[in-house]
Amino acid sequence: MKTFYFILILSLALIGKSFSEITYLEILKNPTDLRLNLQYAKEQEKKAEYKSVIATLERLTNLYPKNVDLKLYLLSISIKTDSTEKTLNLIQEIQTSDQISDDVKKQVAQVFDDMNKKKIDKDAIAKKKKREDAQLAANQTQQTEAETKSPWTWYTEVGYTNMLNSNISSISESGSKNVGNTIQDMSGVQGDDVTTLRNTYGAIYQINSSSNLSLSAGHTTSEQNRATSDENDTQSLSATYSKFLKRNTITSTFSFTDANTRRAADTFTKSLTLDNRFALTDKNKILTGINIGRTQGDQNSKNLTKRESNTWKQGFVIGHEYFLTPQHNVKLKYAFTDTHAIANYNAFEDQTVTASYGKNFKIGNLGLTYSISDKDYFMPDTTLAGPMGRQDDVKTKTISFGGNLNQVFSAQKLIPIPKNIGQFLNSINFSTSWSETQSEGTHLQQNFKKESFTFGLTKRMYF
Repeated sequence: MKTFYFILILSLALIGKSFSEITYLEILKNPTDLRLNLQYAKEQEKKAEYKSVIATLERLTNLYPKNVDLKLYLLSISIKTDSTEKTLNLIQEIQTSDQISDDVKKQVAQVFDDMNKKKIDKDAIAKKKKREDAQLAANQTQQTEAETKSPWTWYTEVGYTNMLNSNISSISESGSKNVGNTIQDMSGVQGDDVTTLRNTYGAIYQINSSSNLSLSAGHTTSEQNRATSDENDTQSLSATYSKFLKRNTITSTFSFTDANTRRAADTFTKSLTLDNRFALTDKNKILTGINIGRTQGDQNSKNLTKRESNTWKQGFVIGHEYFLTPQHNVKLKYAFTDTHAIANYNAFEDQTVTASYGKNFKIGNLGLTYSISDKDYFMPDTTLAGPMGRQDDVKTKTISFGGNLNQVFSAQKLIPIPKNIGQFLNSINFSTSWSETQSEGTHLQQNFKKESFTFGLTKRMYF
């Protein structure tokens, strides 16, 4: 382009000499004087009066159609003023002219390519600016709404769950157990179902755009159909702080649970966890976490050994999550927990490896999980098997599927769902799962197998 403009300016310099300032009246008197009109055009160009320059040059090119320099001069002015249509017409006229050399035509062709690139760049910049303006307007709207809206969101949840269990009392496969140095028959109920009703009140406090605090308090009641060992009334409290950074999602949770087992001592559990999800890339996430906890039993005259099962623990979790696509992922985690107890035969180290796969469908989310847990107890329980130490290996398979009812009903096309009904169904979540547990241990009573099927519904209401 610099070469092109240099040739153009040099050509114009050869056409005429310096004149004193030309008036428009002189041009009207001498409209065909090439030298006078060119001097007038150059003077008008210096004043940035491009309309006068273009009008003069167009008149001259009509009078002198074979003058190449006039066409090139007019082309340079039309480019400078972003006169696209006029520039394209001139380029086409130059390309088809027999009086213009191939070298000049090549330079003009390069001008045409540069114009197209400039136009594309301008369109891209304009689209980007439009998107940025729209995003800015949306952010300002959100900020205005956030300033006028309360940072608190309150809700309540009611839930129903029913679990069918093939071996709810964990009866060993041999039907026997170790008691001291003897083997005895193991009694209990195998097939049974448990119905659980839950009510939770909660609040979410939006601290700022990247962090929030969630609080909840709930009550759960469980009833068994045949046996009674799992019947309880449980109260729970929890507080969760979440922080969302560019690459990290940090979550810290404190929870307290009072499990009032109706025919046994109460159990109080407190735990504190800190989890971090670090994004290496959009597809690769590193999962880490630490946890501490304490469990205490309410020992009484009917439960004289409950205090011996009081425990305190600490542990960590590390894992990797990979997203095959945004809709499905695989995850591998390793967890280590060190549990101490007042009675050392209740203390153990637990190492668990879990592999899982998740897939999102229109009607819900599918989850497949397989875990292997190895529990190694510190000391033998002489009341169970004399000096024999204890080690348990537990393998668990789980298939789960859940979502909300609006996903299920909206996936079919036969019956259209009205918007208000869809919003109502969207607040009702469903969950189903099948699980199989295979336990193998050094004591007879730890060798058992059980399967369970669970179905639940949860309705959340905001106020």
